[in-house]
Amino acid sequence: MTKAPSTSASSSSMATSVSTIKAYSVPLALFLVAMFYQVVLIPKSFPPSHYDALLINKYSSIEEVKEAYEKLSSKWNSAVEVPLTSDFIKIRYAYELLTNPTWKKNYDIFGIEEQLVSSQSPANEYEKITLSDVLEKAKEQYAGKSISTIDLPLLDSAIPDTGDDSLNVITSEGFQSIIQDARPLLIQLFSFGSKSSFQFSDAWKRIAVLLDGVATTASVELGNLHLVAYLSEKKATGRPFFRNGFPSLVAFPEGCRTAYCLSR
Repeated sequence: MTKAPSTSASSSSMATSVSTIKAYSVPLALFLVAMFYQVVLIPKSFPPSHYDALLINKYSSIEEVKEAYEKLSSKWNSAVEVPLTSDFIKIRYAYELLTNPTWKKNYDIFGIEEQLVSSQSPANEYEKITLSDVLEKAKEQYAGKSISTIDLPLLDSAIPDTGDDSLNVITSEGFQSIIQDARPLLIQLFSFGSKSSFQFSDAWKRIAVLLDGVATTASVELGNLHLVAYLSEKKATGRPFFRNGFPSLVAFPEGCRTAYCLSR
């Protein structure tokens, strides 16, 4: 009779513990799933940065990029460590991309990685070449061969000249001026040194002529970071991006004078 209260208390305590475990098991499971998603799945869903190919931190300087490449190449030249053809292409591609000031700026700030080469077409048009294209071509062309036989550079670094002032490139001050115009406004976001921008320049000039007297046209260079950030779309991280490709067009319809009603 004297042990009954103790047994009852023990049972009650055990029931309370079980209830507590049940109450926290679901939140704990959700927490573990969330951690797995953030630590494992999310990183794998994003492609590695070109800085990773050179084993350096993201946004490293051009000097640091060169030093990293020289460090790796010294191992190849001494035959201490000979990379696979595909690995060498990734490293060399990253090196050429990140030692070009214009390409590096556009890649670091806007995530733009547009590499264009002549398609050898009668119209001498340009086609986009990605790293996967370069790697696939290298596998076919240099399969079983030494990396010393690979034609360098991989990327065409020749910077075309726009040739005239018909692009009507404006600054932030110029934007504040033309935004007061009652007519519709069409703005081109482009980059000096970008071949895709160069390719589109003739078409843009024709558009400007056709819209003369009907709408105001102007161009904004990516170097104008504040204005480009205002005109471009934003990722969840706040980083500007160009959903419909680059160069990008931004239109302010008649009566629209804020970023809330413009069209991209």
